[in-house]
Amino acid sequence: MTSTNRVLSYDILRILACVMIVCMHSPLPSHEGNGLLLSSLSYMTAPGIGLFFMLSGALLLPVKTDTKSFFKKRFAKIATPTAVWTLFYMACNVWLRDETVTLRSLLSLPFSAQGNPVLWFIYTLLGLYMLAPIISRWLESCSRHELEFYLCLWVVSLCYPLLKLIVEVNDSNTGILYYFSGFVGYFVLGYYSRTYPERLSLRWLIPAVIVAIAVPAICKLKGLEVNFYVLFWYLSPFIAIQCLFWWKMAIEISATWTNKRTNLSKMAQLTFGIYLIHIFIMRYVLWHCDYILDIQPYILQTIAIIFLTLAGSFILSWLISLLPFSNYIIGYQKERNGFDQKQNII
Repeated sequence: MTSTNRVLSYDILRILACVMIVCMHSPLPSHEGNGLLLSSLSYMTAPGIGLFFMLSGALLLPVKTDTKSFFKKRFAKIATPTAVWTLFYMACNVWLRDETVTLRSLLSLPFSAQGNPVLWFIYTLLGLYMLAPIISRWLESCSRHELEFYLCLWVVSLCYPLLKLIVEVNDSNTGILYYFSGFVGYFVLGYYSRTYPERLSLRWLIPAVIVAIAVPAICKLKGLEVNFYVLFWYLSPFIAIQCLFWWKMAIEISATWTNKRTNLSKMAQLTFGIYLIHIFIMRYVLWHCDYILDIQPYILQTIAIIFLTLAGSFILSWLISLLPFSNYIIGYQKERNGFDQKQNII
């Protein structure tokens, strides 16, 4: 497969989502932190998670192989690097933070992120992998209208925090839409966006994203007491709108960036490694450097952390990619002649 077979917009989205995640995690806890700055940065970068799940759905669904082969390939792709970095972070916690690795934490490895909470994303993705063969059979036969109907049910579940303001909503596991909620919606939305790109129009996405930005801004500026992490976090209609907007923008941008395809593809191949490494560079190194702590004002300090984290994580990921077993460390695959042109899920 040559580089021309890759979907450039997916590489752009993968890099964008990776940068968003690094930006979100970068602000150093401080009493000097501006509440508006932190909340704005968190909100504008929250689509990074949804975009990663959408990319997985777009590239993966529907599953064409048998379930055993699918699990073997996909789990090997991310499970081994996750195990490696889980043990690495556990060792760092023992060495640098005087924490103790307990038997309980080791036994918990198959069920929840250990070593560092940032790894939660991988566990969610593995859960979607297990669901993928099941929903693939449906996706192969359903019409666009059927798919849109079930996506609408997912959107309604995203609106529960808003609906609760006017009606009684049962959002427990006995609720009517409990099985239509969660990150699986982004997974299927990625497949939908790939299959029906003509349904994504800037004519409605631009006004929608303006509203999505204006609503939390008004709440913040007016001092309204709302639960930010309920109304405006990963599973909210406002974040889903932003995800669709960036998806469409990536398509538009990719049409004019054809000459940058190879370089962007190589960068996109390293994003999983950057995701695994960035917390170490940021919170185990930069957050404890005096020259970082002395930077003023706070916004300049945050920008410096973002830049140095991205640069350090990229360089370290690139160096690891040169090793013969880089696939088991950062999920980086290469062919005999060098760079692997295959479009990866992560």
